[in-house]
Amino acid sequence: MRRQDLPRMEPGLSQEQYTQLMHYNQGRTVGTLVERCGIEFLRMGYDWFEARMPVEGNKQPAGLFHGGAHVVMAETLGSMHAFLLANGHNVVGVDLNATHLRPIREGWVHGRAEVLHHGRTLISHEVKMTDGEGRLLSIVRITNFILAQRSQD
Repeated sequence: MRRQDLPRMEPGLSQEQYTQLMHYNQGRTVGTLVERCGIEFLRMGYDWFEARMPVEGNKQPAGLFHGGAHVVMAETLGSMHAFLLANGHNVVGVDLNATHLRPIREGWVHGRAEVLHHGRTLISHEVKMTDGEGRLLSIVRITNFILAQRSQD
């Protein structure tokens, strides 16, 4: 499905329309770090986006889920959601801050990105990562800059 065939990201879409946008985003990840890390998109709304990532295959040598994997999940959720909020304009991360609170050794890491600010050129998200029991593992704040669309002269 092409981007222009999808609904425009806006409040009040049906869950089916949000799901279409989410699946479109998942299709853009083939051959990327998102695919290699095993990130699965789960649900999305106008101002939030959820996914999960397996701990297995994303561990540091000490056997814990890698801190960088938290950042990969957060940047994926924030950037891909910002891309849709920017109606298909490319976005680039300009700031990211991560605080790791609790380790995890097995299972899945669940992430939920929520919009903190949606301006004309900047979109900021807070991403909270939890384990399967809902315990907070990490909090990441990411800000994306919306790139201007180039003219088609």
